[in-house]
Amino acid sequence: MEQATAAVGGSVVDGMQALELVPVAERPSVHLFLKVRDVVKKIDWNGTSMHEIRDAFKRLFSMSAAELRLPLYIMHKETKIFFELEDVDDLYPNCIVDVHFPRKHEATLDVADIGFGYYAFQKQKLVFCMVGLPARGKSYIAKKICRYLKWNNVPTRIFNVGAYRRTRLGSHHTNEFFDHTNEAGMRQRRHIAIAALDDMLQWLSLEGKVAIYDATNTTRERRNMVLRRCSAEGVQVVFVEAICNDAAAVESYISDIRTASPEYTGFTNADEAERDFRVRIAHYERFYEPIDPVTDAALSWVRLVDVGQQVLVNNIESYVTSRVIHFLMNLHTNPRPIWLTRHGQSEFNLEERLGGDPPLTPKGEEFAHMLADWVQANIKGTDGLTVWTSSLQRTRNTALYINHPKLALRSLDEIDAGMCDSLTYDEVAERHPDEFAARAADKLRYRYPGGESYIDIISRLEPVIFELERQRQPILVVSHQAILRALVAYFLDVQPEEIPFVHIDIHTIYEITPRAYLTEKKVTKLL
Repeated sequence: MEQATAAVGGSVVDGMQALELVPVAERPSVHLFLKVRDVVKKIDWNGTSMHEIRDAFKRLFSMSAAELRLPLYIMHKETKIFFELEDVDDLYPNCIVDVHFPRKHEATLDVADIGFGYYAFQKQKLVFCMVGLPARGKSYIAKKICRYLKWNNVPTRIFNVGAYRRTRLGSHHTNEFFDHTNEAGMRQRRHIAIAALDDMLQWLSLEGKVAIYDATNTTRERRNMVLRRCSAEGVQVVFVEAICNDAAAVESYISDIRTASPEYTGFTNADEAERDFRVRIAHYERFYEPIDPVTDAALSWVRLVDVGQQVLVNNIESYVTSRVIHFLMNLHTNPRPIWLTRHGQSEFNLEERLGGDPPLTPKGEEFAHMLADWVQANIKGTDGLTVWTSSLQRTRNTALYINHPKLALRSLDEIDAGMCDSLTYDEVAERHPDEFAARAADKLRYRYPGGESYIDIISRLEPVIFELERQRQPILVVSHQAILRALVAYFLDVQPEEIPFVHIDIHTIYEITPRAYLTEKKVTKLL
């Protein structure tokens, strides 16, 4: 068989199966977009084997033999879920074939280096140093700060001293280990604190921008150690002190720790773990030196009383810190559900068109009735539910039959596709191949000409996040795929680069319940 003039159709078993020969010239070619990291190239392809696909990568990108063995991924045309390409029959016109490189360290984002986002205004590396007794919400606040900044594309990482201790020494320590009169325990805890501090400063000297040093730091001597080390490296320090005078809130923290915290995984008796933890708190209380407004007047610090009920701020200068303080003022720890759902099927969904303001299809209308029935069956009127929709008719009509207060917000509108609005993806690929390739190369930052990027919608969703954090009553959000991707990514702490690929199914309810030590997620498919 002459490979220059013929191609193989079907499969071969032991070289014995008869082959169907199809002249190359007669095979229709299709447009494919081949992607290697952030570079995308368009080809006309009429091959029949995976070998030919990999050969195209080799020619266009000068890939090494090892790189050519890496898996290739494409997005399923209907479900929009990525899967490994193993059969060329799964290819379709204008699909993107992406080389799947091994994931680098989770904190290697270099987005700040190109000057967008919050960190464009932050010239100095920054550390938020937590301060406070156990069971006062420090780790909860630390995780919220980290999640919020990462969602805004600020490379942020938590260095939890307790996690370092459990990794290096185990989680079997009883309260005696934390007694300040226990010299051996004090020495070990200090060494662990220094190890975490060393790693934090090393990370900041490389790719890190903002770090959170999560520990009790209840003595002035320990806080001064952190301040001296960071100042010597040119790193700004802001102390975040968590004070909780609400006895019920403290009891809630203790309850979460005995059931959800890794601190007591070695205890088989939850009541015994709780008693031990209360004694540990008492050890810290005897030596606690709170931040003093007079003595510590020269330092940068924030005091949070009862997780945002009162906020006292001192000597705050940086832009990032001011945004974080604004964010912290909206926090509370009351568990409450947040329901998220896409609008019912629209006419543009059927045609796979971008944007627009199309009406619902009969199937979308059916979902609107099913959603109202679900709300009536699962959410009682006394629960104070509010329904948020976008300003577009397909979300407002999806929520039309729900007998609860509604609020239409433009900030929940779908991503603006600009000059590509109302086009199908195939039409974009044909009419604007350079734009199609640019979007494939960097879906997070790509901005439609005259439209928006995912970075843009994250920016306009910030007030929505603040309000969702502030709300103490349940909320149902009826919005669009890109918007819900960004919201789900925030609550589930999804890495920024993965936000455009979060799977949000249609006719499905996503229930998100934020709690002190975890965020619960439940998925209900209605149609």
